[in-house]
Amino acid sequence: MPGTPAIADLILVGMIQKPYGLLGEIKVKPETFDFDRHAKLKEVYCRKRHGKEAEKLTVRASRADERFWYLKFEGMKTPESIAHLSGCELCVGAEERLELPDDMVYFSDLPGMTAIDEKGETVGTVVEVMETGAQEYLQLKTSRGEVAVPWNDQFVKQIDKKARTVNLDLSTLRGVLF
Repeated sequence: MPGTPAIADLILVGMIQKPYGLLGEIKVKPETFDFDRHAKLKEVYCRKRHGKEAEKLTVRASRADERFWYLKFEGMKTPESIAHLSGCELCVGAEERLELPDDMVYFSDLPGMTAIDEKGETVGTVVEVMETGAQEYLQLKTSRGEVAVPWNDQFVKQIDKKARTVNLDLSTLRGVLF
C-alpha cells in the first residue's frame, strides 16, 4: 500500500477490543499516557499483534468513557464490518509519536538496550518486553540463554534512554535465573 509506513515505524496507541453497539463503533483500550489522544486521531493503522501487515483506516468519529475509547471508521458502519479488527493493535505513524516525560519510555525503544545488574556488571541485552496481562517482563538475552525479569520497581531501577542501559537489581534472582 503506497504511503503506508513500515511496520517497525508504527507506534502502538491502543488495543482493539470488540465491536460496540450496532453502528460500527469499536471499543479500544488505550495504551498511551495521553488518554485524550483519541480526539486527535485521523489516520490509524490496525495490525494483528506483532503482525507483518497493517490496514490503514480513517477515523470518522471518536469518544471516550472513563477507561476506553470508542472509534468509528470511514466505510465501516456495522458491527460485522469491523469485527475483523478485534484483537488488533491500533497504531499511528512514527511522525505522530509523542515526546514522553523523562520518567517514561516506549516499549519499542527497549530492545537492544544493555542490561546492567546491581553490581554494575553487564548481564545481557533486552530482547523485548513481554506482556502477559497481569505483568510485563523484560526478556533478556544473557550468556546463559534468555530470561524474563519482572518489570516492576523491585527489579527495574532505572532506564537511561541516552546511554541505552537498563539498571536492574537481580540480587533476589541470583541462583534462580543467574
